[in-house]
Amino acid sequence: MASYFVCPSCQTALRVDPAKLPPRPARYRCKRCNAVSVVQEHLHDRPSPPKPRPAGPPPVPDGTVYHHVSDLARMGVAGATYRLVVEIVSREGTARTLSFDEPRVTVGRGDAGIRVDDPLVSRLHLEIERIRDRVIVKDLGSTNGTFVNERAATAEFVGETDEVRIGNTRLRIRVKMG
Repeated sequence: MASYFVCPSCQTALRVDPAKLPPRPARYRCKRCNAVSVVQEHLHDRPSPPKPRPAGPPPVPDGTVYHHVSDLARMGVAGATYRLVVEIVSREGTARTLSFDEPRVTVGRGDAGIRVDDPLVSRLHLEIERIRDRVIVKDLGSTNGTFVNERAATAEFVGETDEVRIGNTRLRIRVKMG
C-alpha cells in the first residue's frame, strides 16, 4: 500500500512505498522548495489538499517591492516608455554613453547608428535590438565576431551586467524606463 510524504514546508506530495523505506529515519530533500525533513514523520494515507487561501484581501508585503520594467507597463503605468542606453568603452578606456528611443540600432566602423573607431570592428558589425525591456545583440556577419562575457555569440539576450565585446571595444547595454 502506498503512502504519501507531504513536505512540511511547501505541502508537495510524493508517493512513497513504506515497505521500501529503511528501518532508520530517512531524510528527504524536497525538489520543489529544497527543504530537508524526515520521511517517516510526514507520511499520510493520501495527499493533503492544498491549504485554502485565507479570506480577505491578499497580504500586503512589508518592505520595498521591486517591479520589473515590463510589469510596470503591464500594470498600466502612464507613459511607460523605454530607452536603449549603450555605454561604449574604447581600448584606451574612454567611455561615452548614448541613448536611443528607436528599438533597433547598428554598431560598426561605417554607416552605423553607433560609429566606433576600432580597426577590428566591421563596417556593420552588430545590431542591438530592444524588445520592450529586454535587449538582444545580433552579429551581422562580422569578420572578428561578437563576444558576450567573452563567449562567442551570434544572437543573444543580454542584461545590464553582461559585457559585449567587438574588436577592442566593450559595450554595456541596458533599458531605461522613461
